[in-house]
Amino acid sequence: MTPNLPAPRSFTASLFAQLSALSAPPSRTPSSNPLNDAPAALKNVFLTLHCLFPNELLAALDLLDRRLVTRLVVSCPRVDEACGPHVSRDNAVYYVRSSQPTRASRYAAAGGSSYEVRLKAWNCSCPAFTFSAVNAMEENGVHGGDVDVDGLEEGSIDAESGSDYGGLMLEAGAVPLCKHLLACFLAEKCGMFSGFVEERVVGREEAAGWAAGWGD
Repeated sequence: MTPNLPAPRSFTASLFAQLSALSAPPSRTPSSNPLNDAPAALKNVFLTLHCLFPNELLAALDLLDRRLVTRLVVSCPRVDEACGPHVSRDNAVYYVRSSQPTRASRYAAAGGSSYEVRLKAWNCSCPAFTFSAVNAMEENGVHGGDVDVDGLEEGSIDAESGSDYGGLMLEAGAVPLCKHLLACFLAEKCGMFSGFVEERVVGREEAAGWAAGWGD
């Protein structure tokens, strides 16, 4: 009798949930490798993730190690001005600077290109994520953008696992991924990497500037 295997998304979400539970608090010296003193159980989870994402995991860790990830938190004015501005990290936006050298051009930004990552929407603006999303749609049998919500498997939306892997996607199968998205997801869910991300609290105008490509 063939055992009932979990859906790919559910299995991967369980790994990230373990990663979040086993993750140690951020190191006082962020320059050191947080994985050196990690327990064996945590290292085993990383080894499993490396088997699942051989091209993305090491590249994502490299982005974090090189401090190329920025978390943008938008400060919105309150109705009651006496209370001061309201800061919510629920809808934080990430920007990841490219690790690849850009072609020399007088029109190019001095800091190179950067990509916008939104974890709830599960989206990255890089070309690699676009290709991954197309492949995931074909693998999941989704064509034309129509999704039958009533026909989804029970538990396909893994919102209670605490991992949020896949964001608000409805499909239970393959989940598109790139190194930028994985780096941001690790920073969000794995406490040991929180010190490797620069967080900025900005206003709406500055956030719009970042979205337009005028960030640092």
